[in-house]
Amino acid sequence: MPHNSLLAKRYTLSKLRRKSKKFLIDADSPRSLFDILKKYGHDAVHVRDLMGSASDEEIFRYANKNSYIIITRDLGFAETFLKNKGFGLFLIRLPYYFTSDRIARVFDEFLDGVDVGRLIGFITVIELGRFRIRKL
Repeated sequence: MPHNSLLAKRYTLSKLRRKSKKFLIDADSPRSLFDILKKYGHDAVHVRDLMGSASDEEIFRYANKNSYIIITRDLGFAETFLKNKGFGLFLIRLPYYFTSDRIARVFDEFLDGVDVGRLIGFITVIELGRFRIRKL
């Protein structure tokens, strides 16, 4: 690691960019996830901003074509991914009474402890205090 603080900053940013992934946040998931993904150096877009009221099939095709990991609370995506081998899926399985802030905190804790690059090609189920991984 370089000793100069400017070089160290550049080294860290380039390291983040190499590990950066693209995420498509489904309409049923809070927009606050966008800021958390950015905090960890990832690119993110919300479905409503990109595709309006697209169907699950349209979202799935777009995500796979453009190498996006989908973040959703919709169990239907898991079924689609198992049948069609998607690029990646983060399935948020938290109680529906959780506020968007609480979901964001759980998601932040999850990202803080995981190497997202190792979850490509998997369904990752995010629950309170743990996560499970299922190969596609």
